[in-house]
Amino acid sequence: MDVREVLKWVDELVLAKTGKHLNSLQQDVLTGIWDNQIYREIADRYHCSEANVKKVAGPLFKLGSQELGEEVNKLNFRAAMERYHISRFSNYNNVQNNYLGRNINVCGKNWPSAETAENISSSTATNPDSIKREKIYDLTEAPECDRLYDRTTELTTLKQWILAENIRIVTIIGLSGIGKTALARQLVEQIKDKFDRVIWRNCTNRIALDSLEANLMQLFSQDREPALPSIIDYMRSRPSLIVLDDFQELFLSGELAGTYLPNHENYSTFCKQIATLPHNSCLLVLSWEKPTRIV
Repeated sequence: MDVREVLKWVDELVLAKTGKHLNSLQQDVLTGIWDNQIYREIADRYHCSEANVKKVAGPLFKLGSQELGEEVNKLNFRAAMERYHISRFSNYNNVQNNYLGRNINVCGKNWPSAETAENISSSTATNPDSIKREKIYDLTEAPECDRLYDRTTELTTLKQWILAENIRIVTIIGLSGIGKTALARQLVEQIKDKFDRVIWRNCTNRIALDSLEANLMQLFSQDREPALPSIIDYMRSRPSLIVLDDFQELFLSGELAGTYLPNHENYSTFCKQIATLPHNSCLLVLSWEKPTRIV
């Protein structure tokens, strides 16, 4: 994350809260803080008083604290922004630890034609009753998987959360253009063999939850007879990975960050169920903003 990305993020935050963009002095102060300059150095550099620099910085730190859910000040500003790159949602009560994500599946029928993958047998020599399971990816809404540079740390952390710690909901938070989607696509490529189902959906069309659930259940039901009653039941039946890209499209612009659009508030309950009910799967959310809650 560089200072340009930070300035863009703060500018969007200030615009959403106040209706105004960052002025030049605010940008200069943030740049100096990002460069670990003391207030006197910033004041001398931009020909203003030290008191004025502090006066400019204070409200920006307050907005950042509200948005990030932690106290932000001059000393931890850079570290807080770097932590903001990746954020995760774990389950709320954090009691159970018996949910694993391992294999993959998915395909599309009434959506854009899905990419068909080869049949992969899950039968083993030690289990003669095991049956062949077809692993299918529905990645038609995902970008191509390009080479990724300097993201080893983030990939390691994400794999630890999903595969080792069995986190049911993981979010990747950050501004447009910083590589959230590319990071997630590379992650999917590296862990897809741990899941029976993998689906990638883009929220730019502000899809209603009912439509999303209907599509997911149509995909999931292709290998189940009889059909199961809910998404959670399918996520319990076989380990699945669901990716929702551009999740911020479901939020109101200009309101408190992460506030859902009218008729989309039920996504909050959907996320809560995935986070709190036992299953063997994971929901990966990519967004500019963190939802205010998943309750």
